[in-house]
Amino acid sequence: MDTISKAIKTLSDAIEKICEGIGILSVAAFVVVISLQVVCRNFLKISMVWANDISVVCFVWAVFLGSAIAVRHRAHYVLAFLPERFEKSNCFLDIVGDIAGIIFFYVLIRYGYDYTIMGLKRMSTAINIPQAYFFMCIPLSGCFMMWYTILDIVSDVKKMVLLVNGKKEVNNG
Repeated sequence: MDTISKAIKTLSDAIEKICEGIGILSVAAFVVVISLQVVCRNFLKISMVWANDISVVCFVWAVFLGSAIAVRHRAHYVLAFLPERFEKSNCFLDIVGDIAGIIFFYVLIRYGYDYTIMGLKRMSTAINIPQAYFFMCIPLSGCFMMWYTILDIVSDVKKMVLLVNGKKEVNNG
């Protein structure tokens, strides 16, 4: 089982590095394009029609891939209903939240894929590329978020089993 755990961790780390790399490049490109657009419009009086399309693509990719990283680290918003001393109840609520996440990520994958396929037939206005490039990050990041949430639910179920069996020490790693 140790080999499987290492393989899962290696895959999860690789997915995160890919998301980070593309996310960083997207944010950097976004900043450069917007800065260039501001300089050209305000100082050179040149219109850069294509900058809007490129900045939207970069922003959307950065947001969705950053969301996948946030899901991995459980860095998304959480509403705490109960104090920490209610470990079993909080663990149960974590599992319910994981299940809700899986449902939401399924919707992202399923309908994001359909939206991306529709985007193959539509061209962006300014740069004349298929709009699928704008949308393909939705099902892709949905897959990554689903992967991380499945790992979380497995961890949470293991934690719940330990709590129900009366064991205080819970290893979340």
